[in-house]
Amino acid sequence: MSREQSFRGSRPLVTFGPKDWASQIVRGKLEILEACRHHIPNLGCLLLEGSLCSASSNGLQFFPGPFVKIQLVVALRNDKQELFDCRLVTAGNQQCKVNGGRSVIKAEVKPAGSMYLAETLAIDCSGDELGSFARNFVFLLPASIPTEYLISLEFRAVTGELLDDIQLQVLTHYQQTSLFDFCDGHSLSSVELPCPKKELVGILGTLEAQKIVSYFQELVENGAGRCFRRDQLRLFQTIDELSHSEASLQDLHLAVKLEESLMLYQMGDYERCKQLGESICLHANTYHSPNYNSIAGRAKCTISSAYKMERNFTKAEELLDSSTELLESVVPGEETAINRTCLAALLSEKGTVEGITEQEKKKLKKALKDAMLHYRHQLNKTQRRNANSPRRALIRMILFYLHSTRDQATNLQIAVSNKVLNKVKEFVEQFNREFLVNCSMRDKALFCNAYGDLLIRKGQYEEAISSVSEALRIAEDLQLQTDIKGARDRLQQLDRLRMERGEGRRGPHDLDERRVARYQGFEEPGFEVLERFLEQLTQRVQRCRQY
Repeated sequence: MSREQSFRGSRPLVTFGPKDWASQIVRGKLEILEACRHHIPNLGCLLLEGSLCSASSNGLQFFPGPFVKIQLVVALRNDKQELFDCRLVTAGNQQCKVNGGRSVIKAEVKPAGSMYLAETLAIDCSGDELGSFARNFVFLLPASIPTEYLISLEFRAVTGELLDDIQLQVLTHYQQTSLFDFCDGHSLSSVELPCPKKELVGILGTLEAQKIVSYFQELVENGAGRCFRRDQLRLFQTIDELSHSEASLQDLHLAVKLEESLMLYQMGDYERCKQLGESICLHANTYHSPNYNSIAGRAKCTISSAYKMERNFTKAEELLDSSTELLESVVPGEETAINRTCLAALLSEKGTVEGITEQEKKKLKKALKDAMLHYRHQLNKTQRRNANSPRRALIRMILFYLHSTRDQATNLQIAVSNKVLNKVKEFVEQFNREFLVNCSMRDKALFCNAYGDLLIRKGQYEEAISSVSEALRIAEDLQLQTDIKGARDRLQQLDRLRMERGEGRRGPHDLDERRVARYQGFEEPGFEVLERFLEQLTQRVQRCRQY
């Protein structure tokens, strides 16, 4: 017997010689190294017969959802908590051979005859490769109605003798609830029982606070920085006056500081944006905020975005992963939609700068769909109807497919097929149909630049100049430094393309006329608008004090 210099965390792997194996393996105990639970609306693809276990099949089948997906990374250990390097090899969907078949680890799901899917993989819950000491047992359990499943993992000798077993009782969800009312992800304390997701509570769960946060969001989205700072100061004065007996108002303070960090991000002040975001996370933790996951999860999204724009994709991904973990326990809505949009933006930017894998491309497309799904859930729950997330997800997809970024024009050195151009056209039409009417100035600038890329690809240079000129005017008015740079890069590209056509260069006066003709700035609200919201907030706090 020897102990190799290979570890699972701090766990040594024990290797046996042929003589030691028989005497040692009978003492082996099953251990679940990792467990995660995910909720899937449906399986959007056809599955091969080899992926099915308790279902008869005539080739390909389609399985509607929803499903609970359980992943269990299983290994063998001894009484000293050392893992056995027992050369596990997958043998069918529900078992793996141990050390060349001298024993097996197999799985079983009850109730018998239930339609479920199972697979045994050599990758862990995060998709990383496992060594030969462990295997990942994956189960897709139908969850259209509340159902309890018994998952049994058995370690048996080649003779069939049971050496050890582990049993898990998995409940999909409770009666009169939806599967998607419950948490899923990699950080759950248990995968067996459904854990309710967290809704906004305390002051942030009130209509009065949501109106105030939405008000400041609108100021940020439309570049009203002076008005934002004026009204932020007035709000914080009111919070200080009310907080003597209402400590939960701290969450409202932090929620508005979050909007300030986004404003710094928009202005290109990434360092101050990151500092403020980190301060928000620290304060939410210090004050034991009941909405910590929502506040810190969103703050880390913004910090991640700042690192993304600095092209530090490793740090950006690290922070976004942390944000995702925090938001796994939060009811789908604005915060989770923003997280999915940030993922799409990160992968889109990374794809243009250094390229991404096919798996990352799939993640990008799924993030777009998730942002839309979470936004619809937000509307169903009558939460704040901030449509930033689906708007920006669409814009990011346009930029990704056209090989452009916020600050760089479409890369014409990379060919784009007519099929892709038609897909982008569909995104543009969806944006115009669903979001353009009530679009904020910031998103309008983003969209006009992205739409300009499509027009450039189609050779419609006059229309492209009009669209990008409008983006430039808005970006200059809102001090969106990244988008100013992007609009100017596109106009320079258009100048070169027009010269190649022999059409001549447009002068500055021509561009100014286009921009003035189309752009209408944001009308800042008067002081009385916030005062009305503050009066409603004060009344809410006073009512609470009476009880």
